[in-house]
Amino acid sequence: MIQENSLIKKYLPVNYEDCFSQTMVNKPYMSVKDLFNLIFRQYPQWVLWLLKLRDIIVKPFGLKTNKSFEDIIVEQNNNEIIIGTNDKHLTFHVSLFCSNLSDNKQIISISTFVKYENILGRIYFAAIWLFHRIIIAYLFKRAIIKWSKQS
Repeated sequence: MIQENSLIKKYLPVNYEDCFSQTMVNKPYMSVKDLFNLIFRQYPQWVLWLLKLRDIIVKPFGLKTNKSFEDIIVEQNNNEIIIGTNDKHLTFHVSLFCSNLSDNKQIISISTFVKYENILGRIYFAAIWLFHRIIIAYLFKRAIIKWSKQS
């Protein structure tokens, strides 16, 4: 679900996109920086282990590795943070979005956009697609639960 004034629109068209979204009701306001922190700074050890394994596997193929998520923030405003990177095989961008509170409701989302630069990018993403979906869905749900518990 791309918001009307989303920063991510300038990175379209893409070959793949997904979005996980939730409307929070009667919860304290979550800023996009809060969401970034809950997803990309407080991830569990098993996710960190998978990221390190991925880096070891893809390094021989020339894909960028060992970057923190803070290092790949490409733009942001009060409601959205875009992280992303361009490799010779594929380009990806992730949008973290937190709407303003309206009628005690807030829309929170994470969207991924991938553009294949060549056949190796398509093969690579086909290999990791299921892991991507499972991990991002888990991290997003975990962030919402953690926010709800601490509020």
